This record gives sequence, structure tokens and C-alpha cells, in this order.
Amino acid sequence: MRSEVLEEMPESIMEYFCEQVLKRDWPNCIHAYYFIKNAFQWKRKNSESSYKLYYISNDVENGTFIGILSRPEEGYPDLVVAYTFPGNEEQFQRMLFRTEYINWQKKPLFQAVPLRLKAIVETMIEEKGLKSKLYFNAVLKWMPADEAARLDYEIPEDVFIDQLSVDHIDFIYSLWTHSDVYPKSDLWDTVRLNIGLGVFSQLNGKLLAWVMCGSYGGLSTLMVHPDYRGRGFGKLILLAVTKVMGENGVSPYGLINEKNKVSLGLFKNVGYVKHSTPLPCIEVEDPDSGP
Repeated sequence: MRSEVLEEMPESIMEYFCEQVLKRDWPNCIHAYYFIKNAFQWKRKNSESSYKLYYISNDVENGTFIGILSRPEEGYPDLVVAYTFPGNEEQFQRMLFRTEYINWQKKPLFQAVPLRLKAIVETMIEEKGLKSKLYFNAVLKWMPADEAARLDYEIPEDVFIDQLSVDHIDFIYSLWTHSDVYPKSDLWDTVRLNIGLGVFSQLNGKLLAWVMCGSYGGLSTLMVHPDYRGRGFGKLILLAVTKVMGENGVSPYGLINEKNKVSLGLFKNVGYVKHSTPLPCIEVEDPDSGP
């Protein structure tokens, strides 16, 4: 019989774990750091989604962490965020093998896995009699909060920037590339509980471009309406949300598909820097699925 090595993280330990433990490996830990911060924020505000955060309570200093985000809709995978300090890979492998907290029947998506943990995750999936598949390789782009807060930009006279509302969710979701693994509840929670900004037409109030701070605490759903591309609205809205996040003490970051050259160029143009090697997002599938 396996003994569970992980315990659910209480809010009382969150600040120490993030600021005194994870920050030792900054910005390598940025995804886990803001996933945890966003989880407790959403828990306090009764989000539609459910977070479970686990750590090794008797060895908190090694930074080992598993976070699981479950959504209310059927048919969508749990999102799993995994992290440990460099040098702890063997311990992490034992922990991943022993823990009973991951629901493998829900075919989880491991989000932005540190490359040094990729083989461990894939081996664990195989040991469960399942199949691993690369969803995409994420390029992490980030900016320090103080630098983001100093950004400046001008808003053209024919548009204005405003908060997104729940009335925009259906339209945004209909154009979202990742609606295959992210349900509409993600946008519902994001618009209500996090930062979500749009560029709107002064003429008729039409939504022309948008971006949000998503369920993992980083930027998501950055998009310009297909009819209004090439006018600088993507850069404008990215500058706006980046500055707001910086003013709130948040270091903005995004996980961008390495094949999305437009977004990668846009983040670079605004001043984001690329960090580390690509971070694979790994899907779990039944062994007989796909080619």
C-alpha cells in the first residue's frame, strides 16, 4: 500500500511557500508561483472552477508542488501544474508515482512542464497504461512588474479601452483557439475575477481586440478581431494589460505556442523577454486514441 506523500496546502503557508521558497528560483518558478496565487484568490471569490494545491509539508523548502484545476463542465481535462527545484527530480518522480491526487481518468493536461521533468511525466503516464501527446510547446515570455508599470502608450481617437464583461464571453469563446481543452467557465471566472481588457470602437462600441489574465495568473486569450488586424490594436491591448498588471505588483507573463510567430513577435515588440527553453504542454490520452 502506497502512503500519500502530499498534503493540501493551507492558505497560511501560501505566502511563505511563494515568496520565501519558490522565489529562490525566479523566474523559472513563475508559472507555479502565479498559479498558486491565482488559486487562492479564486477560492476566496468562489470561482466556478476548483483548485487543489499540494506540497510536501515536512520538506517544504524543496519547492515540490502539484496544482490541479478542475472545471465544472464535463469532457474537459483537469489542468495539472507541476514544479520542483532543480536537483529534486528523483524525489519528484517518486512523489508523482505515489500520489493518488491526480485523477488519471479525467485525462489531465500537464501545463507548461519544465523540460527537466518532461520525461518523468511521460513515463508516469505510460505506467498508468495511458498515452502522452504534445499539445504544444509553450514559450514563456515575461516582464518584471516594475518595468511593466513604467510602460506608456497612446490610445487612438477612434477607439477606447475598457473592462471586458460577461456579455463578451460567448463571442470571445467562439474565436478562442484553445476551446478544445479550456471550457467557457474559464473565461467566465477570468472576466469576473481577474483582469480582462478590450479595445472598443468609439463609433459603435464593437469589441476589436482583447486579452485577459487567465486561470493560471498569466496572460491568455490575446486576440484581435479578424476584420481589424494590422491596425496596432494587438500591441495596444497588450501594453494596456501589461501596465495594469505591473501597477498591481504582478510580473506579467504569457505561455505562447512556439508556432505562433505573430504573438511571439508582439510580446517581443512590447518588451517581454523569452525565458528558458520551451515548456511542453502534455495531454493524456487513452492508449488506443489517435494514430
